Amino acid sequence: MLLENRLVERRSIIRLVEENFRDHFPSDQELPGLEFFPLGEDSWSYRCGPLWISVRRDLDGHFPGAYEVSLLLSESGKGYVLAPLPGRNGRVVHRIADFPVVVFPYVESATTPPAPPTQEQIDLLIARLGEVHAFEPPASRPVDVPTEDFRFPFENDLDKAVQAALNGDAAAGGPYAGLLAERVDRCQGFLAELREEATRVAGECAARWRGERPALTHGDPSLANVLFTKGVDIIDWGGAMWAPPERDWAALQRVFGTAPRSRPEFLRFYELRWHLAEIAEYATRFTGPHTGDADDDAMWERLTRYLPEPRGAS
Repeated sequence: MLLENRLVERRSIIRLVEENFRDHFPSDQELPGLEFFPLGEDSWSYRCGPLWISVRRDLDGHFPGAYEVSLLLSESGKGYVLAPLPGRNGRVVHRIADFPVVVFPYVESATTPPAPPTQEQIDLLIARLGEVHAFEPPASRPVDVPTEDFRFPFENDLDKAVQAALNGDAAAGGPYAGLLAERVDRCQGFLAELREEATRVAGECAARWRGERPALTHGDPSLANVLFTKGVDIIDWGGAMWAPPERDWAALQRVFGTAPRSRPEFLRFYELRWHLAEIAEYATRFTGPHTGDADDDAMWERLTRYLPEPRGAS
């Protein structure tokens, strides 16, 4: 996010560091101040000396087990998995003002604009994701990670946002409400076709996947979540899920234009799921109270990519 979350006080973050991560600082040193980084679309990011603090904004739900399994991956020898640090209380996920908070070692390359990867680096990323897909958590340390069910958790939100926009219920919500109503009205046919196809493809995938061993997937191995530096390191495991491997391969296809040979219907399912989830997120934001700040501007620009004007529209 580009702006700080006003519900999360900096002193609360400092208190969390003091209580759970004090041993990452020299005992005779006062804790440094927080530095806010306007990065990412699903979190508020801060640096505190050697620590990177992520206040989560997980719209599809937050699953602590996703971060716990990334720690197991790292401990199993997969050093390319940048996992969170457990706190003094043993937890990897904490809460401030009802927001999940996860703390990592600070990695400078994660805060600098990424350079396009080489084909060799993409091949290495594919190999490492393949290793993750085959991972089995030890029986002594079970983790609660979601399993793909080929449903759309955002579907009710999308319905409500579309109806609110069409009915004019959001007109007083903020500066983008009127623009949203116009855009949704002109794109009704496009959106209906997209949702109809998504329902059909989801049914095909659910039938074909029944009985198949699930893979542990990251979900969004994009330029924001993969560090192409000396090697290839993968960050932000909050969306980890047991799913077909195409969940990751579809992301690679979307972001890098290449992926391992995959089943077309599964690739299409995850492409449609991503597309509709983005529309649901941004439409929901603009049917509620908003001010037209920098985050709103950025989200409107993204919405227009996923909900484009019909051809011939003036």
